[in-house]
Amino acid sequence: MRTHAAALGMLLMLIVSTVSAGCLGLVMQREVMESMREEPVVINKEESHLWDVTFNSDSLDPEAIQYTNETQITLDETVSKLTITFRAQFPYSSILEQVVPNGTNEYRYVEVRVWEPGVKAAGGNPYWEVRATQDYPLERFEFSDLVNGLWLVEIDARGYGWDSPIDQASFHDHFDMTVTITKPCVHFAEVHEIGECTDLSVLQNR
Repeated sequence: MRTHAAALGMLLMLIVSTVSAGCLGLVMQREVMESMREEPVVINKEESHLWDVTFNSDSLDPEAIQYTNETQITLDETVSKLTITFRAQFPYSSILEQVVPNGTNEYRYVEVRVWEPGVKAAGGNPYWEVRATQDYPLERFEFSDLVNGLWLVEIDARGYGWDSPIDQASFHDHFDMTVTITKPCVHFAEVHEIGECTDLSVLQNR
């Protein structure tokens, strides 16, 4: 009842201010509108980079069995968390390793390195790295002690795949990885749709 009465009161004020003359009416309208405006809400926003690669050596294209990628990701002072997920699948790799020990590592592999700004050029060590030559179950890594600037994600992978007339004999090497940064953004109800927001870093630089 109080909410209904308050809304009715504001409506009456708006009507009165509309018919009022001069600056007084404009001031009253502005005060009414300001009282109805919702407070901005700060929410955590996730920005993800995804790599999802399946190899197919049926093709004669050399790139079908080799994959390389370098991606730069910008982290600013508002980023609170960096999350990495990684998984790799190399069918029958454990069996082949028993037959030819270490013989397949240079032909079927995924290597990933994540570099902090300037560290690679200075000859330092990666912030995070992984190498898989056999099945690697999905794993999640989280980091919060982060340096501002351009980070570099390097991927070098090699794999094979074959579609056999017999389904049981078909196989495809595959890996998938995500790098996600979490940062705050601000939702203004009067300008944003549901789910939309503006990065806090953008607002701070205005």
